[in-house]
Amino acid sequence: MEGHRALTVDDTAPALAGAAPVGEFTRGWRVLVAAFVGMGVSIVSLIFYSSGIWVKPWQDEFGWSRAEIGMASMIGTAVLVISAPFAGRLIDRFGLRNVVTLSLILFALGLFFVSRMNGSLPLFYALAGFYSLVGVASSPLAFTRAVNAWFDKHRGLALGITLASTGVSGVLLPRLLTPYVAENGWRAGFMVMVVAILIAVPIVWLWTRDAPPEAERAAADTAAPLHRQGMTLSEAAKTRAFWTVAVIFLLVALAVAGLIPAFIPLLQDAGLSAAEVGTYGAVIGTSVILGRLLTGFLIDRIFAPYVTATAFALVGSGLLALALGGIDYALFGAIALGFGIGCEVDLIGYFSARYFGLKHYGTIYGVLYSVFQAGCGAAPVIVGRMWDVSGSYTTALEGASALLAIAVVLSLTLPRFPARPNLSQIPESL
Repeated sequence: MEGHRALTVDDTAPALAGAAPVGEFTRGWRVLVAAFVGMGVSIVSLIFYSSGIWVKPWQDEFGWSRAEIGMASMIGTAVLVISAPFAGRLIDRFGLRNVVTLSLILFALGLFFVSRMNGSLPLFYALAGFYSLVGVASSPLAFTRAVNAWFDKHRGLALGITLASTGVSGVLLPRLLTPYVAENGWRAGFMVMVVAILIAVPIVWLWTRDAPPEAERAAADTAAPLHRQGMTLSEAAKTRAFWTVAVIFLLVALAVAGLIPAFIPLLQDAGLSAAEVGTYGAVIGTSVILGRLLTGFLIDRIFAPYVTATAFALVGSGLLALALGGIDYALFGAIALGFGIGCEVDLIGYFSARYFGLKHYGTIYGVLYSVFQAGCGAAPVIVGRMWDVSGSYTTALEGASALLAIAVVLSLTLPRFPARPNLSQIPESL
């Protein structure tokens, strides 16, 4: 950890021209609202937090196994992994608003098609690939780009607020959609998600912007405005920070992502009612919100890798308690899972902007996000196979705790942020 500063805010990042801390929120609240709403109905919110709701209905109606259902997540994630860097380049080149809005509309169309499927696994897998391909540009890839451009002094908190909307989805989907699907069927549940996306589209279209006006005007006085400075992907890939961040969040994805869709079936297998299961699902969502806000608040004040290490240590402890203590520790497991999911995507965005700048943020973040999504796609299949073989999630919980312990150690090896992180040249010591 040579070169680290003791628990202090990253005060070396240049502020936007004329932007006081309070002024950032006054000036950028519309962008923040658009990002919050867009993230709440994005592919990472609706698909991820609803995935456990469909397991038993699809088993009952189509006779699919849990591993077969989990395979759709792997296919969808494989598409995300391949397409995210290209989507990032589209955003870097053509701007946010048009790309993001079109992506949301096509994502809604993909979910509509799923609601009409007839039980064919190949069709289901094809649809998972389709909505992942068209929905990738309305993922954190886009919305964290907007927030990073509009916020600097309070960047961590703004990212936390934006991505807390996934926690809102995590609260509402299990709490409301689980009993709704039990009464009205899974097809009606998918239509609820389609309508939610279409309601969000006008807000995203009207209020999404690439950068504040003063950032563009600053070009007359500086080499380039803040959002047009930064490393290329090839330059970033030569740094130790890039690969350390990539490995950390691959491990986190493998540890946590497979347990989110497994948590509802885990509780149902233990004999809990739909209402009780929905309550625990809401705990996960609430923990996501708190995790994102607390993490965002802290990384504006404390060296972010220290916050990262502490957060994942707590998550691993909660999952280990559930593994060793059983269903009596379900509350600890729910809090741990929510907090784990509440720490990852915003931290990837924060590290990407602080270490590598914003000029090629979409491409760089797209690659790191692809690595993270690779873990997210593999994890449900791995966890589902563990259950199919053993009828228990204990081994998966124990393995997740071990992976998070490694992530903690790696977080503590991350270097300090560069003195001027948005310049194109960053020391090779990273």
